[in-house]
Amino acid sequence: MLPDPGCYEERYRLTGRAALGLAAGLLSVGLGILWHTPVIFTAIALLVAIPAVIALARRMIAFRADHAGIMLGAAPDKLTFRRGQAVFVPWADVEQIILYPAYPRGQGSYAPVQCIAVQRREGAPALSRGTEQAPGCPAPGVAAGATRRITGWRLDRERLAAVTAAVAPGIPIVDASAARGRGVEGPGPGASAPELGPAD
Repeated sequence: MLPDPGCYEERYRLTGRAALGLAAGLLSVGLGILWHTPVIFTAIALLVAIPAVIALARRMIAFRADHAGIMLGAAPDKLTFRRGQAVFVPWADVEQIILYPAYPRGQGSYAPVQCIAVQRREGAPALSRGTEQAPGCPAPGVAAGATRRITGWRLDRERLAAVTAAVAPGIPIVDASAARGRGVEGPGPGASAPELGPAD
């Protein structure tokens, strides 16, 4: 079945750390049962495995672009049970979509994590949270609440470009991670890469 040209959705997947926790927890439970270890050891192993099982079962939406706009899913934290807030931006409020690298502990300390940001038009309604400048985003005026790290899910740039071209052809997708600067990922006719300020 062909994907819907007017909708692109990604869900959180079981990441390496969560998969490792799940495997270690289940292995510990199995060994605890085989070796008749104390109940407390088995209970701790179950507590290690449960968050990964819940994350796998919930398969929450990480990103969605459709006819109405863009939704950045709730960002899970390390505990899986607490989650940030999902953010929806209607196409009428979208200025551009920016893909850029961010360094979790400062430039050069770790490998960069890819991020996606939705730069909203001037005068768009304020977000309920995360209204400060997004750290590491190369474009000024991008709210932290309208950005997400692409971790625990994968961004299919071609699908994003196809859906954007189909439902919002004037919205550019800017790749600020290119070595030479900025490039547009084919948003539609008449779009060009805007000048972005230097990365923070």
